[in-house]
Amino acid sequence: MKYVICVLVAAATISADAELRAGAARVSITPSEANLPIPLGGYGARDGKLAEGVHDTLYAKALVFDQDGKKSALVALDVCSLPHCVVEESLAKAKLEGLTADTVMMVASHSHTGLEGMALDRRNVADNPHIGIFSEPLLNFVTDRVAQVLGEANVALQPVTAAAGVVALPGMNRNRRKDTFIDEDLTLLRLDAAGGRPYAILVNFTAHGTIVSEREMLASAEWAGSMQRTVEALLGEGVTCFYTNGAEGDMSPAGARGASAWERFEDYGRRVGIAAARLAGALQTRPAQTFAFQCRWVDLPPKKGAPDFVKIAGDEYHVTQEQLDQLLPALFPDRAQVMALRVNDFQMVTFPGEPICQFGLTLKRQMREAGIKYPCVAALTNDSIGYILTKEEYAESGYEVTASFYGDGLGALMLENAGAVAQSAAGE
Repeated sequence: MKYVICVLVAAATISADAELRAGAARVSITPSEANLPIPLGGYGARDGKLAEGVHDTLYAKALVFDQDGKKSALVALDVCSLPHCVVEESLAKAKLEGLTADTVMMVASHSHTGLEGMALDRRNVADNPHIGIFSEPLLNFVTDRVAQVLGEANVALQPVTAAAGVVALPGMNRNRRKDTFIDEDLTLLRLDAAGGRPYAILVNFTAHGTIVSEREMLASAEWAGSMQRTVEALLGEGVTCFYTNGAEGDMSPAGARGASAWERFEDYGRRVGIAAARLAGALQTRPAQTFAFQCRWVDLPPKKGAPDFVKIAGDEYHVTQEQLDQLLPALFPDRAQVMALRVNDFQMVTFPGEPICQFGLTLKRQMREAGIKYPCVAALTNDSIGYILTKEEYAESGYEVTASFYGDGLGALMLENAGAVAQSAAGE
């Protein structure tokens, strides 16, 4: 049985005399700037070792929207995962009217040299370095910076025009579980300021941030950071590039070239960034006649550890089945959000965890059938509930299943609700 609360936040056809306004800003969330250690996310095999330095700046970037006086926002962060307390505490500190957990998407890039999400999670009572140890100073640092960047983006609000596009990048990603499902599309939203000047570029592409391995110990936004820097350099001063990962649960990067992991992710990010910049440069923006932002809360199934958890993941994360059973009620939420952002013929729908590619492809097809020309999916948004799998994939076991914590019915439930919020936003 499931219980669903649907919240309509802002969805409307913009009146002829109104304009969509947007403001973009960025701020570093690199903890060493506050003399804090940097826990790196993604690999239990690091045994909880902290970063030895910084390869490139970790950012939080905010894009605030104002449509007929109703505000909403997207915040993209260079973290491996994102607990809901970051959303709540950042907004409490920002104190911006209209911005709530129902009107703000906070998205993790899933860089495996970004910040460890469990180190930011107040629910994390495990005291286990292999999954990350909660740090109050680190959470306060990050939420202070996110509140700051939201405020700066809000001050920067200005009229924008919009355009979207898509380009396939064959050979740039692969499915690590099944070759049947691969999403090669890079989907992009371009927002221009007055005079047709590129202002904000939102790039969505589906691949884990795992070109680095557990042996790389410098903090970095990984290939997604390289991609964003490339887009900003090619499109010129004043452009802020944002990144959201797609349905990446079983999708890995492919084709990176170089003698070291650092060279490979810089190469990969540059090539994705060049493709994005070319696509963005070819687009012609127009007034944003349709804007929608919707949120739906989903009551999740009972929490359940995977049958093969100890055999597959227990050694890496040093968690026994008994410990997992004790931690499940504390670490994972009882409900989570799916959200939709629409600007003209672009629409992005979110999941609060890591959906496998099959779900992303299905949801994008549903959006196209509803009339959305440029659909995309954003994973790891507003919370982290683990991997989101089909019943069949859950039964096949594997690493992804051991990090799925709600049984074999979670995927169908989340797809149903994501499809519902997508359909609602597409109907505006």
